[in-house]
Amino acid sequence: MFVKGISFGFMARNGYYRSPEGRREIENICALGVNWVALIATVMQDTWYSTKMYHDFAFSPSDEELAETVKTFKAHGIKVMLKPMIECHDSIWRGNISFPEKQMMIQGIETDYWGEWFRNYSDCMAHYARFAEDHGIELFCAGCELMGCEPREEHWPGVIERIRSIYHGPVTYNANQYFPGSPFVRKWFSLLDLLGVSFYTGTPRPNPTPDEIAADLRPNVDALAEVARETGVPLFFAECGARSVEKGTEQPWMYSNSGAYDGMAQANYLEGVVKAFTPRPWWHGLMWWKWDEQQKRPHYVQPGGDTGFTIHGKPAAEVMRRWCAEGGDR
Repeated sequence: MFVKGISFGFMARNGYYRSPEGRREIENICALGVNWVALIATVMQDTWYSTKMYHDFAFSPSDEELAETVKTFKAHGIKVMLKPMIECHDSIWRGNISFPEKQMMIQGIETDYWGEWFRNYSDCMAHYARFAEDHGIELFCAGCELMGCEPREEHWPGVIERIRSIYHGPVTYNANQYFPGSPFVRKWFSLLDLLGVSFYTGTPRPNPTPDEIAADLRPNVDALAEVARETGVPLFFAECGARSVEKGTEQPWMYSNSGAYDGMAQANYLEGVVKAFTPRPWWHGLMWWKWDEQQKRPHYVQPGGDTGFTIHGKPAAEVMRRWCAEGGDR
C-alpha cells in the first residue's frame, strides 16, 4: 500500500457529494491521477465536552451519497480511505475533547465521562466500519487528531477491536503532528496496520526550493523513522499540506494568516516533502490536505489567486500529477 492521495470533503454539508458542485470536484480529482482519496464523513457533537456524537442533518453526509461517491472513485481505479471526523458545534477543535477523571465528591455518585464518550464513539465507528465493509473500502481511519483522547490507553483497544469485528480491511488512525520532545507514541498505535500522521512541518528559510525544504525536513525523517520502529507499523501522512500563500512554507498548518498568493510556495513544499521521505521503506506516502474548501474564508481571496490549501488550478496540482504518473510504490 503506497498512498498518493488527496483529502476530499472536509466539513462538506449534507448533500454536497451528490450535488452538481460535488460531482464536478469528484471528476476533477479523478482526472488528477491520484491513486487514493480520503473521503470524509463529518460527525458532530455539540461541544468539546459533550459525550455523545451524532449524524447531523446539516453537516453529515448521508450514507447514500457516500456510497455513490465511493462507487465513482472505484470506477476510476481510485482507492478510498473512509475518514469519519468529529467536529464540535461550538467551533472548538476536536483535539481539545477531554473530560475529568471519575471522582466521588458526593458519596455514592460517580460519573464516568470518559467511559460514556468512548462508548458512543465506539458505536459511531461501528456504524462507519459496517459501511466500509459493505462498500469495499480499502482503508478505514479510526479517528483524527483526537489529542485529548489519545492518551486513554484503556479505551482505544476496545474501539479498534470493535472495528475489526465488523470491517476486515486495514485500519489506521490520524495522529496529530509530531513535535520532537513531546509525547507522541501511544501503545495502542501498535494495534493499527498503518499509522497516519498529520505532517505540516515548516522551514524558516525564505522562498525555499524543494531541495532546501527536503534538507530542512531531514531531522523529522529520522525522528519519524524511530516512531515507525517503536510502534512496529509503517506510517503515512494522513494529512500533509501547505497554503498557496507567501511564506506558506514557514507554518504550513496555519489557516488564519493573511498574505499574497504564492502558488510556488505550496508546490515547492509538496515536492520537498516527497524528496525528503523518498525512498523510506516505512513511509507509505501521503494524503494532501486538501482538494476542496468548504469554509469560504474571505482572507483566502487575493488578487493573484486563492491562498488556501486547495491545489486545483495551481502549480502544486502539476507536482502531484507528475508524482502520481511516476507509478510504482515511490
